[in-house]
Amino acid sequence: MLQVDSETILKEIIVEGSFKAIFHGTNNIVELEWDEQLEVIELQTMIQVREAIFVFGNGNKLPVYVSTKPFMNMTNEAKRFASSADGQKYTLASAVLVDNLAKRILYNFYVKFYSSSTPNKAFKSKEEAFIWLNSL
Repeated sequence: MLQVDSETILKEIIVEGSFKAIFHGTNNIVELEWDEQLEVIELQTMIQVREAIFVFGNGNKLPVYVSTKPFMNMTNEAKRFASSADGQKYTLASAVLVDNLAKRILYNFYVKFYSSSTPNKAFKSKEEAFIWLNSL
């Protein structure tokens, strides 16, 4: 579990070599950016993502925006966890950036086989994603 001093107001959580989670306090959205060096997302990384969301929301569910990068892959265990009730425990909804055809195809494949109980939607731009997340 990520350790945080209760007096500290976090704006970013960085897990070297994996991701950066940014908390947008004005609208309570968590923005997730994958590290450029990351090629395969594993189960432990997804557990760390869930913990970061927990820390920002103090245990409450928050909307999450996920940026993507080319040629990113996930292990089957990470995919199952990410779409499970346990993996989505602190996620209100997910908006995923799919800014090209290849990403859209991969996203649609993922949603078809690993659907989750929380709303998720693909967007061509960060702005569109934030508008949707703010509407929830």
